[in-house]
Amino acid sequence: KVLFFTLIGNTMLAFAICAFVVPQDFMMGGASGIALAIQKFLPIRLSVLSAMINSALFCLGWAFLGWQFAARSLVSTVIYPLIMAVFEELPLATLFAGEDRLLCALYAAVLVGVGIGLVVRVGGSTGGMDIPPCILQQYKGIPIGKSLMFFDGAIILAQVLMQGIDGVLYSLLILMLT
Repeated sequence: KVLFFTLIGNTMLAFAICAFVVPQDFMMGGASGIALAIQKFLPIRLSVLSAMINSALFCLGWAFLGWQFAARSLVSTVIYPLIMAVFEELPLATLFAGEDRLLCALYAAVLVGVGIGLVVRVGGSTGGMDIPPCILQQYKGIPIGKSLMFFDGAIILAQVLMQGIDGVLYSLLILMLT
């Protein structure tokens, strides 16, 4: 059950990124947002960047939060970039390229939110940028929701500084709806 919903949730998340976020040039929070920002400067596939970032954060989580947390994050750390690599090979960008950007932002938000929700609901973790807020909660008592919003906001702000203000409202809408 946990593995099934983790697989479905990560598939929804990877699809949302590849079908809506990348083609519409939206900004994202989380590890995917960091990968999108880095990709503006380095010609490395998004799935590879996501794998590198998630692996580093996985090691951080293992070191600070222990093997039980790491075990819950391991499947997503491995499966998410693999699924994303498959979606990168498909012509998903052409499916919704001409669609209304607001609808694409809404589709992205719903898929990301439901995908993450499925994983978390069965006790899993999507890994990535969930890990620093979990560490801050355990060691400093800072609520996960507050630090997660701070990190996501900082990641989107960094993207705005790198690529300009165009699309920031759509990106904030995705973040808030997710």
